[in-house]
Amino acid sequence: MNCMIKLGSLAAIVVALAGSLAVAVPDRTTSAGADGALANATRMVEAGRDTFRYDTFGSEAFWTDALQLQRAIAGAKNGGVGHGVSPSTALAVGLKVDADKIPASVAQQIKAGKIDLKDP
Repeated sequence: MNCMIKLGSLAAIVVALAGSLAVAVPDRTTSAGADGALANATRMVEAGRDTFRYDTFGSEAFWTDALQLQRAIAGAKNGGVGHGVSPSTALAVGLKVDADKIPASVAQQIKAGKIDLKDP
């Protein structure tokens, strides 16, 4: 029983002290707080997209330096080795293309059917 009284007294003291302390808590309901969080979240998403799209995590040394994959893709006709890989084959096996990086003139020729996507 004596222990219960001490715990009750301790709890009362903690509640009294907590009520007397002024703690600055940011107001998350204001537009400034919400906008700051949204801006930060947007920056983080954009950084994640950039990392996913452009960061090779060091694998380029393996694929280009060791295996020289770019030479096999280009083919002997384009300064590489072998038959080369056509754009349609590369896309079929999962090569990703950033459409924003294709020059406008090339994109127009592709749309007009003037570029043979089966020719390496």
